[in-house]
Amino acid sequence: MKIDTIFRISVLFISLYFSLSVYSQTSATAEGQFSLQGKLTTTSGTPVVDGQHTLAISVYAQGSSQAVLTETDVVTTVDGIFSTMVGDNGNLEVNASTEYELGIAVDGQSELSPKIALSSALSALTADVALNAEAVDGFSVSLPGSPTANSLVTLNANAKLDSSILSGSLVTSVNGSTGPVTITGGGDLAVNTTGNTISLSFTGTGGGGLTLPFTQTLNLATGTGFSLTNTLGGSAATFANTGLGAALNATATTGAAIMASSTGSLTGAATIEVSNTAGTAINAVANVAGDAALSVQNLSSDASADIIAAVNAGGTAVFDVAASGQTSISATVDNALNVQTTTGTAINAVTAASADAALTIQNTSVNATAKLMTAVNSTGATVLDVAANGKTTLNATVADALEVSTSAAGETALKVTGGLEFIGAAGSGTITTGLTQITINNALVKANSLILLTVNGGGLAAVPLRIVSQANGSFTAGVFAGVAALTGNVTFNYLIINQ
Repeated sequence: MKIDTIFRISVLFISLYFSLSVYSQTSATAEGQFSLQGKLTTTSGTPVVDGQHTLAISVYAQGSSQAVLTETDVVTTVDGIFSTMVGDNGNLEVNASTEYELGIAVDGQSELSPKIALSSALSALTADVALNAEAVDGFSVSLPGSPTANSLVTLNANAKLDSSILSGSLVTSVNGSTGPVTITGGGDLAVNTTGNTISLSFTGTGGGGLTLPFTQTLNLATGTGFSLTNTLGGSAATFANTGLGAALNATATTGAAIMASSTGSLTGAATIEVSNTAGTAINAVANVAGDAALSVQNLSSDASADIIAAVNAGGTAVFDVAASGQTSISATVDNALNVQTTTGTAINAVTAASADAALTIQNTSVNATAKLMTAVNSTGATVLDVAANGKTTLNATVADALEVSTSAAGETALKVTGGLEFIGAAGSGTITTGLTQITINNALVKANSLILLTVNGGGLAAVPLRIVSQANGSFTAGVFAGVAALTGNVTFNYLIINQ
């Protein structure tokens, strides 16, 4: 069997195949492997049958019988052509001052003769090493991925400096991106570079931080456009305006303008804390029917959980809304609760509890002048007054100051327990001397009205009086039959009671 060898040493980059140890021009060495390509034929020059063949490969220093490298490679031939890498099972080390030759044995036979000279290939490699020996000034070369101190570095298999060499010395990537990286701003975010310092600013002037005014428009179908989370005891967000106007103005055209939720896991931590030294701290406006301008929710199931707790400058609670809906107002001045409306009912209290009141009002003061309720009209005049002791006063400027009715058949519309006192008459009249009766015209009088008469003065104060007759719009009062004409004036008051 004969081997026609097409032998070529392919050295692309020293860093790809060999590591260098350079001390001087005569002691330069290289360690690595090389590619062997050849053609395997019979002694007649016919290519061997396509398939696998075993090559025992040895590298000798020229003239020596002792191999510096021996390895066995299994190659696959096509028309006799094969290719293999020599030294990949054990790196080959060559010296700049030594010539080398190659011995090959095929499929277990004796090594072919003569050996193949490698001087034209390896000598070129070592010659390049030797020519550069003085340039590296005796420094050793580090292997890619294994840098050592006081040594030269080489490129890796991608013809780049290995990241292990740059680690700790340079920024090698930004968010996984390598090579030239450009940081650009967007919206109100600006990027400013001064020397080696990069500043990110929301106003474009540098200095960092979120500086108001800040405006951003988002088109999010889902998710949250702005989210702040604090896992400790402080506030997740604080808005403060030391000038005029609102510290936070939230406007929504659909849904809630502000929605704040707290799990109550951190005592004293505010979900949202807003402070302002002038103007309105929070101004929430919505323009959508069925949605709230401000929605506050507490997800805690604890019985003491609050939805809203408001305190005054002294830290005293003045307004509290519990998660159950119970609302408490504590005030030190008049008008603890002022409710106004331009249409409809200002306060509507409804309950479905069978034994509880829809509205309970209590004054805990023991002062005799304490009141439960005072109602005033549009001019500020008191029209209803309920004292803490239950005394109720109605002051009306029109008819029917108190109108009581019932739809229950046979039942009493008004029941009075105890005495009944009428102060002030519906009117008064006088039967003058020489007369026995007088007719009083009053539009309240009906044919079936109950009219009460009381004598209150005159020379004949003890004279009994009676209703002589009555009709719609008038009645006649006079002395009882048989009483002679009066010898003096008799003045009386009358009270009209209609059914």
